[in-house]
Amino acid sequence: MIGKIEHKLKMDDYDREAVFTPAIVNLLILSFVLMCTILPLSEDAAWWHTALAIATPLASAVIITRFIMYLFRGTSYLYEDIFYRKDRLRFPTTSMLLLNDKSISQVMKKRVRNDLKTLYNMPLFTKAQEEDDEMEARRTAKDAVSLIRKTVADSNDSMTRRKLKRYGLFRNFLGGAIYCIPLSIIFLVFDSFSTGRLNPIILATILIYFLIAVIDVFLAQSAAIGYAESLITTFDKLNTYEA
Repeated sequence: MIGKIEHKLKMDDYDREAVFTPAIVNLLILSFVLMCTILPLSEDAAWWHTALAIATPLASAVIITRFIMYLFRGTSYLYEDIFYRKDRLRFPTTSMLLLNDKSISQVMKKRVRNDLKTLYNMPLFTKAQEEDDEMEARRTAKDAVSLIRKTVADSNDSMTRRKLKRYGLFRNFLGGAIYCIPLSIIFLVFDSFSTGRLNPIILATILIYFLIAVIDVFLAQSAAIGYAESLITTFDKLNTYEA
C-alpha cells in the first residue's frame, strides 16, 4: 500500500527520503496508538469498520498523504525558528562564512569569500564590521549562502545532496511529531476513560515516541552542521578546481 502511494505521488529523491519517510513514520506510530485505542471498542461498535472502508481507497490516501507530508514539512520550519532565529540568521552555513566563526578552516573561508566577491560581486563584512554589527553581517552572509546553495545544486554534488536529505529527514520528523505526539496522548486519555485503566502498551509507545523526538532534535542539529560543512567545502572545491 505504501509503495503504491509513493509511486502515485511522483516524488523526487529528496521528497522520498526527507519528506515522505518521516511523515509515514509519524503516521504509522500514530496509527498504532489509534488502533490500540479503538480495538477494545470493536466488540460493542461496528462504526470503525465503515470508517476504515471509506478512508482506504488509494486516491484518497494519495491526496491525504501529500497534504500531510507538506503540513509536517511546513511545521518543521518552527524547529529552525527556535534554534536558528526566525530569519535563520544563525543557521550553521551562515555562521561559517563569518570571520569570527572558528568551525571551519580560515584559509578555506577566505577563499570562499574571495570567490563570492569575484564571481557574484558579493563582498562580505570584515572582522571589524562583524563586531560592529553582527546581525547585518549575518544577513549579508545569508544572501551569500543562497548563491552558494544554487552553485552547488547546479553541480549535482551527490555528497551535499545526501547531507541535505539527512537534515531534511530529521527536521521533518520533528514537524510530524508536533502533531502526532499530542494526538497520541489524547488517544491515551480517551482509552483510559473508556476502559477505566491506563493501557501500558499505548503509554510505552508514547514514551518511546517522545524519546525518539528528543534524540531527533540533537540529530537534526548535527545534520545541519554536516550539511553546512559539505555545502561550503563543495563550493570551495568547485571554484578551486575551475581556477
